[in-house]
Amino acid sequence: MKKKKIRLKYKKERVLLSDILPYEIPFIFTNRYFYRFIVKNGIQLEGNTIVWKDGIEEGAELIISAIVHCKKSHFDGNRVMTNKGTYNTIPFTYGVSHKPTKCRYLSIIHPVNQIKIVDFYERHKHVLLYLCSKSRFSLRYPEKVACFFYYKDRLHSTLLGKRSDKMEMFFSEYENLRTYFSYKNYTNIYKFYEDYRYQRAEKKFQHLVKFDLQSCFDSIYTHSISWAMSGGSHIYKELFAGVPDKAFGEYWDNLMQEMNYNETHGIVIGPEFSRIFAEVILQGIDKCVENKLLECGYSLNRDYVCYRYVDDYFFFYNSEEVKNKAIELFEEYLKEYKLIISSDKTAYYERPFITPISKAKIAIDELLKDYIQLYKNEKNITEHIESDGIDLDKNDEESDTTKIKEETIVNAINSELYFKFSATEFCKRFKRILSTNEVTPKDVMNYSISRLSVLIERILKRWDRTYKPLCYVVSSTEYSQYKIIAIKQIRKMEKALAKFLFEIIDSLFFLYSTNKRVNTTLKAMQLLNTIILYLDHDYSVKNGKLVIKIPRFSEYIREIVFKKIRDEVSLVLKSAPINEKVQLETLYFLILLKQLNPKYHINAQELESHLVIKTINGNTIPQLNAIAVITLLYYMGLKKEFVKLHQQIVDQVIHRYQSMSPERIKISAEQVILALDLAACPFIQRGKRIKILQRVGLSRPEGEKVVAYLQKHKYIYTKWTGVNVTKELNAKISQEVYS
Repeated sequence: MKKKKIRLKYKKERVLLSDILPYEIPFIFTNRYFYRFIVKNGIQLEGNTIVWKDGIEEGAELIISAIVHCKKSHFDGNRVMTNKGTYNTIPFTYGVSHKPTKCRYLSIIHPVNQIKIVDFYERHKHVLLYLCSKSRFSLRYPEKVACFFYYKDRLHSTLLGKRSDKMEMFFSEYENLRTYFSYKNYTNIYKFYEDYRYQRAEKKFQHLVKFDLQSCFDSIYTHSISWAMSGGSHIYKELFAGVPDKAFGEYWDNLMQEMNYNETHGIVIGPEFSRIFAEVILQGIDKCVENKLLECGYSLNRDYVCYRYVDDYFFFYNSEEVKNKAIELFEEYLKEYKLIISSDKTAYYERPFITPISKAKIAIDELLKDYIQLYKNEKNITEHIESDGIDLDKNDEESDTTKIKEETIVNAINSELYFKFSATEFCKRFKRILSTNEVTPKDVMNYSISRLSVLIERILKRWDRTYKPLCYVVSSTEYSQYKIIAIKQIRKMEKALAKFLFEIIDSLFFLYSTNKRVNTTLKAMQLLNTIILYLDHDYSVKNGKLVIKIPRFSEYIREIVFKKIRDEVSLVLKSAPINEKVQLETLYFLILLKQLNPKYHINAQELESHLVIKTINGNTIPQLNAIAVITLLYYMGLKKEFVKLHQQIVDQVIHRYQSMSPERIKISAEQVILALDLAACPFIQRGKRIKILQRVGLSRPEGEKVVAYLQKHKYIYTKWTGVNVTKELNAKISQEVYS
């Protein structure tokens, strides 16, 4: 059946959903509800004025006053002026693990700057596309404004979610909201290695040098955007001689400064719009290098091929002369833009171009293929089931128990499925692969867990082809003569599956322990969520016009597997206590655990042990950043066992607001975002929420109105209740740029 393509109404504000927030934030925290707030109230930038619709609720106007850090009495009707200098804001910067002894700092910009980015994209999207189309080296650059549509088919019906999700408008179709622009040629770097461009270059050239830029985003000089657009710093300086050019480059430069507390050295790291800013500068450098090489007699595609993915370069060549000249030129032009090549990450390869990482990935694929298999003694029963009218790829509710024939039952009962997997042996071989190929866990961990996750999903699907008919037999009265045999078979299969999943989880957390980073955490969570979904849901099938529930697994297997997950998460928390710089990686697992039965949750004592820092003057909780606070409050909810820890965290937040000047609070992205988010939090006493709002410039009566408004409209950033972990997790992982 032909799918009907339905185009959704274009909204300029959708940049908030895709290009503003860093990838490394928990999926319960999104811009979805801030987007809803902006669209509903018609908030936008007109010149230097933020305006909104007439007749909006007073609570919404008070939230606007908190965002633009001025009192409501300063509004000119439904508008407020924004001026450079007054609106230089401090981004919310937080650390994530990057290297064993080094963390990476990412940023969330102030809400007022987010509104400005919406206007910037809308007014200058065609200029951005033009500026990003100059380099023939780039592998990832905006090509056009992304289409915004969905297909009306059975899959779409599945994606739409439950009726309770209607308040989210069209957000269930997450896969179409990845970025504001569509990108050419690759959305993820690993795709380049598998593409014909890489293989064609390998056929044509004998040598490859790989290099990237040292601290690229930290080193970018914001004024250099005008240089790149003019053809170089010397040309720009000759043209304008220190006089402001009043052009697009200067406006973009000022915007990047405003959101980074007027900083010209370095740009905020994490958002997609920062990658576009860097792309324009690097495309300018690419073009200069290509033109200069041509002047020297070296032609692209004849004498060399150069590819760049963000700040990672791949230079293919035959002659040492062209390579030396190219590196010399790159160094020269990068220096002009205050950037340098990282000597630690420069590597040379001879054809065939296979890096140690590539060798390790091949070995990991072989390891997974050797160890993770589902064995069977009898032929697969798929053909029998499908010939009997049952399509196992359909949704459960589309299956009909009355269509199962005796032949299907016999084959299901006679099928012997089993595993041969040992976590100990698997981990030994994995360590040997790392050692033999001289790679670090960081180099291959995301790949390893992703491949493992795909394999487990396939195995569970194959397992279900035999297990599902057995469950039908046990629940059916029509085939009672097979029930005893089917029950025994189910118990045997459950025992085998429980042991296998236990060993898989053991292996997963061994892999994770070698590289505790946000990306790795998300990959691990995806695999664990697949297991949880498979074990924790019964079959829903049709019997005539009735939809009935058929038990899927006994509590036996859930107890073994879910307790293993809980114990491993507990061990992770014990082995990686939180610190002032890096706080998010391990806390992500709490979001996953919350969907399980409470008996598998981390208790108050374990969580407190993870958070508390022991000092000479007594134990204390470290200074938690806003994302850590939100994650912990979400997990603890209103559970009585967490009352003491909950109070400590909220009191620490209030103390932080009290210790900061009102002026600094208003320009701090972290404090404004956290204040509004906690105002919507159903797990904090109303009085404390209002107390925090008072610190961002609202009076007590105004704070009451904001809390009442957010109780009615539920969320502003964090989805405090009703989180669909599977949907949110899949949406998050689909946005990954690096792998």
